[in-house]
Amino acid sequence: MKILRYAVSGVALCSYLFLSSATSEIVGISFPNNSNSSWQKQGQFLQNYLEDEGYAVSYMLANSVKTQIKDIKTMIDGGTDILVVASIDDKALSGILEEAKNKNVTVISYDRLIMNSPVVDYYVTFDHYSEGVKQAQFLVDKFHLDEEKHSLNVEFLSGARADNVARDIYEGEMSVLLPYFESGILGSLSFETDFNQTTEYTWNKATAQRRLRHVINLSQYQTNSKTKQLDIILSEGTDIPNSIEKTLTREYGYTKKDLPFITGRDCSDADFSQIKRGKQQMCVYKDPQALPYITKVVINRITNKDGLPVLENSSYFNGVENIPTYILPVTLVDKNNVEDYIGPKNL
Repeated sequence: MKILRYAVSGVALCSYLFLSSATSEIVGISFPNNSNSSWQKQGQFLQNYLEDEGYAVSYMLANSVKTQIKDIKTMIDGGTDILVVASIDDKALSGILEEAKNKNVTVISYDRLIMNSPVVDYYVTFDHYSEGVKQAQFLVDKFHLDEEKHSLNVEFLSGARADNVARDIYEGEMSVLLPYFESGILGSLSFETDFNQTTEYTWNKATAQRRLRHVINLSQYQTNSKTKQLDIILSEGTDIPNSIEKTLTREYGYTKKDLPFITGRDCSDADFSQIKRGKQQMCVYKDPQALPYITKVVINRITNKDGLPVLENSSYFNGVENIPTYILPVTLVDKNNVEDYIGPKNL
């Protein structure tokens, strides 16, 4: 993506309200329903923030693209004024969103930019490109790559091909790491370093494990060989590092000292605990309340609740238009600052 510097299916898990727009604006929220509990958490925060402001909220989680399209149509037909959509497939919603635009519904793309559609009005997201940069720079510093004399083997588990966020992270990583690949300091025995080679259509623990097995079997990594040792895995996804670690130890005989360095996107409570105990070295933190809150601010300004214009701080090109965007920063968490984030239950 070019940056101009980016419920059980069909059933509402929270409130599912269609009220008269004469009473209050109706906001429809359509998020994915998958193993990443962050979606449910953020959706609940967003619903609470909006209801506190007096909006009627229709909040639905979808297990598939087909269901998400059906949910969005239900919201449009029910009189929704503003749609907040985190797309399951960033290129699959242009048709249904045309229906939204025909009914003067404002469309906000949430976290993942909806691609190839001229009807997206706003985009709210974290700085995922920066996320990739921070992860990669952490590796440069940790492994002293500017001083390294022999090659380290790196493999990518780059997330969902249908999620442009994964591509942003990958591009951020490669902006830092590409010179080290070109100089031979970093290598990959799978020879799969292109984004499309390192992704799956969807992304969860099962697909991450499948990608890992493919890499191991293709590359014939050996724990007792300096030249065939797997040193680093760049992995995307909440709670994915733990499943990768288990796959390596249970299926391939890795011990704790043999394990490669594994990155992980998003910080869960489990990640904080792992960092605290020295079993994981870093994660990138995105406050689960921050994006819902700024989305509420954008909606207030769209509806003129506070009399202020939307003040985007960037724009992203979605293949058709430059979308006004509000970007939030991300924070790298490691042993040096984990105490600032960890809760008493994790101690």
